[in-house]
This record gives sequence, C-alpha cells and structure tokens, in this order.
Amino acid sequence: MFSCLNLLLFQGPLLNFSLPLLDFGQSGDVLVFGTLELVQFTLLFLILLVLGILPVAVLKGICIAILLANSAALYFMSEYAVELDRTMIGNILNTDQSEAGQLWHPAMLLWVVGLGVIPSLAVAAIKVRRSGWLTYVATVFGTILLLATWLFYTSTTWFWFDAHAPRLGGRVLPWSYTVNTIRYLKQEASDNREFVLLPPAEIVTTPLDGRKQIVVLVIGEAARAKSFSHYGYDKDTNPYTRDASFVVFPPGQSCATYTIASVACILSHQGSSSPAKSGFEPLPSYLTRHGVETIWRSNNFGEPPLKVDTYARASEILAACDGQNCPETVDDAVLLNGLADQLNRSSADRIFVVLHQSGSHGPAYYSKYPPEFERFTPVCKTVQVASCTSEELQNAYDNSILFTDYLNASLVTELQGIQDADVAVIYVADHGQSLGENGLYLHGAPNAVAPDEQRQIPFLVWMSDSFKEARGLTDQAIVQDTTYPHDFVFHSVLGALGLRSEIYLPKFDIFHPLQRT
Repeated sequence: MFSCLNLLLFQGPLLNFSLPLLDFGQSGDVLVFGTLELVQFTLLFLILLVLGILPVAVLKGICIAILLANSAALYFMSEYAVELDRTMIGNILNTDQSEAGQLWHPAMLLWVVGLGVIPSLAVAAIKVRRSGWLTYVATVFGTILLLATWLFYTSTTWFWFDAHAPRLGGRVLPWSYTVNTIRYLKQEASDNREFVLLPPAEIVTTPLDGRKQIVVLVIGEAARAKSFSHYGYDKDTNPYTRDASFVVFPPGQSCATYTIASVACILSHQGSSSPAKSGFEPLPSYLTRHGVETIWRSNNFGEPPLKVDTYARASEILAACDGQNCPETVDDAVLLNGLADQLNRSSADRIFVVLHQSGSHGPAYYSKYPPEFERFTPVCKTVQVASCTSEELQNAYDNSILFTDYLNASLVTELQGIQDADVAVIYVADHGQSLGENGLYLHGAPNAVAPDEQRQIPFLVWMSDSFKEARGLTDQAIVQDTTYPHDFVFHSVLGALGLRSEIYLPKFDIFHPLQRT
C-alpha cells in the first residue's frame, strides 16, 4: 500500500521528464513505462519488506519520515525545476543557514502538510498485522522473482534506461536524495584526506623599490555573462567597472555549475582538466607555504580546507567593526571593510587576498543589494520565482549584478589608496544562473546538460599603473580568448607574485602574454 501511495503522490518530476520521451503507440515504449513503474514499486516494496522485521512503530516512523522528506523534496523539485543528483545534494548540504532561510515560503508548508503530514496521519492510524515467517519469506522471494522475470523478458528496454539514466536517478523519490546523499558523503570521506603538496616554488622577481605585490581574487557567485553589459546585454549592469577601467576578457565556461566544484577548480593548478577535488593543495595554501601572506574573506561557503594567514567570515568582520563606516547588514560590502588598512599595515612584500562573494545567489535576488541599487524595476520579491514575470525576475537579478559591479569598482578605489604597492584584481564567477529559461531556475545542472546560462561566466581584470609599468603590460596586451577562465587563475596569480614552479604554465598566465604558446 505504501509503495502505491509513493507512486501516486511523488513521481511527478519523473513523469514530467519521461512521458514526453515515450510514444505509447509503440509497444516498446509501453514496456519502458511499465518497467519504470514496476521497478519503483518493487524496490520500495522490497525495502519495506526487509524492514518489516523491525517493530511496527519503527517501521511506521520510517514511512512517515519518507513522506515528510518526499513532500519537501517535491516542493523544491517542482518550484525550481531541479533534480536531486549528487551535485545538488552537495549544494544542499553546503548551504548556510541564511541561504536556507531564503528558500522558505509558506507554500512549502502547504506542500508538506498536504503531501506529508496528512498521509502520515493515515499511516499512523493503519493497523498492521504481521504474517507468518513462511508467508514473509515467500513474499520476498516472490517479489524478487517477479521483478527478475519482468526485467528478463523486457531486456530491450534496458537501452532506454541506459541512455537516460543520468537524468532519471535524481527524479525518483525517495531514492534521489537517499542514494545520492550516501554517494556524496562517501565521496567527501575519500576527499577529506591530507592534501598532496605541490612542487616547491621559487621567487624569480624582486619588487622594485620595496613595493608590495598584491593580488586580489574576487570569486563571484552565480553571475552569468549573459546579464553583463560588458558582453552586450541591453541593460547597463556594469557602469562602475567600466568607469574603473577593468579589462574585460571574453566570457568563458565555468568548470562546473555549483560552488564547491568551481571554487576547487579555480584554486587548482590543474584547472578544468582535474576532478572537482584532485587531492592537491589549493592555491592559497600553496602560497602560504611559500611565505606569501594570504587573506581569505568570505560571505559564502564551499571553499576547500585552507591553510591561510587570515580567514574571516563577513559576520566576523562586521562584528569587529568599530568605526563610523560600518555596514548595517551583512552583505558583500562587508568584505571591503578595513581591507585597505589591513594591507597597509602588513609588512609582507607579497600578499594574496580572496574575497568570496555571495553575489547573485538565488532565489532571493531582491535581498542581495541595498534599496538604492534597485535601478531596474519592477522586481520579483518572492522566493517563488516561477510566480514572477520574466521581467520581474530578471530585474531583481540584474540589480544584484549591478551591486556586485559597484563593489568591484569600490575595491579598486580602496586598493588605489595603498601606499607603495603594485596591485592586480581578478574577478571571475564560480558559475552562472538560470532565470526560467527552458523552465530551469538557479544552478547545479549536470555539466553534460547544463545550459549556457549556468556555465557562461564573466572574467574581468584590473591592474594598477605601477603593476603594468613594472611588467611592461598594457590593458590590450593581456586580453586573450579564455575559453575556460578558471584555468587561468592559479598560474596568473603565481606569475603576478613573481613565483615560479614546475607546475607553472605560462600559457595560462594572463600577465605574461609574450610567454604564451
């Protein structure tokens, strides 16, 4: 009975994907649909049969937990058109409390009550009678035999399932989140080993006149190139970085569509050619080990384990602020607070700073910028983004891009006040964002099927005059085709700080264009 209830209530996302692919005028497709339903039913039925040896109260508790979890999962899958594969599970488990709170909407309560609580009351009220052991064993083996026989005689359907398997698993409840949570945690356990140290680096350039060498990496969040006026977007979302003379590189593809993998890729010497977690120490840890002062300021999550000189979350920066220019709320502007003073006070001759922004993380785009940056109206002011018009949703998102643009230009203003320093700023987004195109929202789609909106990202650079003069560079000289912008970060930072190693690749160093091959 419970297996039937699960099919009745929770296979909407699976049917929405599979039914358009099936032609019920073809007998083969009818068998595919039959297999799809039978496998779902029998797997859950068998699991519950095996769990039937537990006390009835425990078994009912498991069923109720499945109903409640399924109802919440179905809400998010339906509202944001996401699938709960391992990637999405990683996003969920690494979402901080404030981001999770932004996803809350009263409609979710209706889904959970209607599809979770009410059926749970029915499950709790049902009287369960246990059968004898002989009947129990016969039922288990009979079910297995039935499923095996069906799969044997419908083996021609296996090709269909093999072709669509990557898109099916994340839509089958409750297996999408249970199996993929186990897969994710297993992968995390294998990744949480000591990083392999990279080969030694050596200093090959000495700062002129004792000038500090400072590189600031700004990692944007969910900023898609399609919404940047730098790349031809019809709204002026980038007036500040344009006026600040940022160098605009062609848009390129992100390593992944979710923060954890993309940030790991940005900080890896292997770039897009490596797995999301290659096991080698990330860039900040590598620089720290070689005497570079490293500062990480974060208003986001998802970075790998780091060994840096200073790590500060935005909330900590705000709490420590005791001046007159303290921000009122914890937004990305906090990351700039006191940064110039910290850099001026530093006695290090080489400094690497990472600002990890919250950027345009959805769905509450309207909360990502102060009221004075609401330039594009009307805006979507709900997390139920599918209920907003395309214009409202786009405007809210564009305002968040505008605010990020302002902050990047403000960063340059702050850095220009640092005495005796050659400074470079690199801005790159971790991934893009879907705003309802093709029915998709947010990000996290598998790379194989991810739309350009989720993978095409901006890549901007700013250099101080002294930085360019010391290296004989011009803005025009460094621009090149950066198909995969994340590949260029590690090697460009090493080059800018005057470090070389056997892993350093000049062709990926934007600050040494003449060395590219």
